[in-house]
Amino acid sequence: MKRGIVLLLIIIMLIVNSGCSNHIELNKLGIISAIAFDLDESNQWILSFQVIIPKSTQSKSGGGGSQSPVIVFSTKGKTILEAIQKSDLEAPRHLFFSHTRAIIISQRVAKYGVNPILDAYLRSYESRETTDVLISDGEAKKVLEILTPLENIPGNAISNLISRQGDKQTNLVQSKLHDLISTITNPYASSTLPEIKITGEPEGQNSQDELKETRTSAVLKLDRVGVFKQDKLTGWLSRTESRGIPWITNHLQTTTIVFSCEGENRREQLSSFLVEKSHTKLKPNISNGDLVMSVEIEAKGNLTETACNLDLKQSKTLKKLEKYIQEQIKNDVENSFQALKKMKTDALGFGDAFHKSYPQDWKKLSKSWENEFAEIRMNVKVHVTIQRTGMIDDSFSKISGIKE
Repeated sequence: MKRGIVLLLIIIMLIVNSGCSNHIELNKLGIISAIAFDLDESNQWILSFQVIIPKSTQSKSGGGGSQSPVIVFSTKGKTILEAIQKSDLEAPRHLFFSHTRAIIISQRVAKYGVNPILDAYLRSYESRETTDVLISDGEAKKVLEILTPLENIPGNAISNLISRQGDKQTNLVQSKLHDLISTITNPYASSTLPEIKITGEPEGQNSQDELKETRTSAVLKLDRVGVFKQDKLTGWLSRTESRGIPWITNHLQTTTIVFSCEGENRREQLSSFLVEKSHTKLKPNISNGDLVMSVEIEAKGNLTETACNLDLKQSKTLKKLEKYIQEQIKNDVENSFQALKKMKTDALGFGDAFHKSYPQDWKKLSKSWENEFAEIRMNVKVHVTIQRTGMIDDSFSKISGIKE
């Protein structure tokens, strides 16, 4: 009898506890693919949400359907949370942030400081550390309004621009949320974020009818790199000035190096080298009070294009080309280093390297690291290996008999 009563109680408890009291049905969620942060003139937060429309994205008819795959709407508040809560007055569904692929912040927000954004994300259980963070020179909201022809959901397109998927070239600075948080919490390091830019006429590209055309009126592209001191934007690096950062920080996966057949003297005949593997080692040194950073880079890859009238079967020819590639990589690294030195911003991890190698000296260096960083000397050594030259040993110019 007692065993029956106990069994009955267990069954009742299982039935009562089998559900979730705070669950929300999927058809009541508004899934956010991207979010933009702006500030108005009185520094109130303007949050814009790019919400996926499930029925539109499930269409099998390709691009140019009757309904946009996303809807963008904005809310305003004195704080980020207030702006999010006001979304309940406009959105018929509960906003769901866990699938957010991209965060766009305006230049005004970046100069004001991104700490409030990071604080809000760290406190939320729905936040994703792998979300990409980018800067917009103008209003961040306008970036979310651009529809992309190759991706139904624009938020995914923005993330894919900078992601490391497949053989996509990744000579770009890091932009993940966890990278930004990790760097900003380091008082001696500077963060970098890529700029997302609208090129063309954005007015027409926010309509689904635009996707029926073979040529779009506006596109999203990555351009400059924003440099931060603590949580505030301090300046910009051009694409040329930022190319060396992934080399130095050992974050480069693949990229293409364009170089001259005869070094700096023969720029009309160019070749391309595809980097497939690379590794960078930093070796800090303190000599007579001077800080010196040795940067050793090793790169391996393939010669993918050449206009040089050279005999590529000769090992001495390959050594010659490797030397030109090494010079180009060295120039890219030096350009980035000099640009960051002028800003007195260590976005290269030099401070951490000196801290690990010279913990006692670091106690003094850390007190004025910005000034110390501006005085560092850098020695760069690059070793390049051309592994393959493709299916032909000579350039087509040589095979076709074209003379220089």
